[in-house]
Amino acid sequence: GDTKILRPGRPKKSDSPYQRRIARERFRRRAGIEPIIGHLKQDHRLSRNYLKGVLGDAINLFMAAAAFNFRKWIRKFEHFFALFTLWLFFGTTTRQPSMMIL
Repeated sequence: GDTKILRPGRPKKSDSPYQRRIARERFRRRAGIEPIIGHLKQDHRLSRNYLKGVLGDAINLFMAAAAFNFRKWIRKFEHFFALFTLWLFFGTTTRQPSMMIL
């Protein structure tokens, strides 16, 4: 089909309020995704693909997206991981008085 690239700008006079709202939402969604693509290219090696073929392209894309999402998830739960790590290292070394008898 004939794909037309839409650019933000002044709407046509013939556009209904619904068409204007839908176009505005589409442009805002695209504006929100573009920085994410930039971060994937810069931080997660999406700019150059060293894997061969269409399957290599798909693997590269999914690995970059997984790394991006995992990093976002880690940032969200970093306090939990810090407390969990402290508990692992220091919480298990303390002996309870009942354990000292054994």
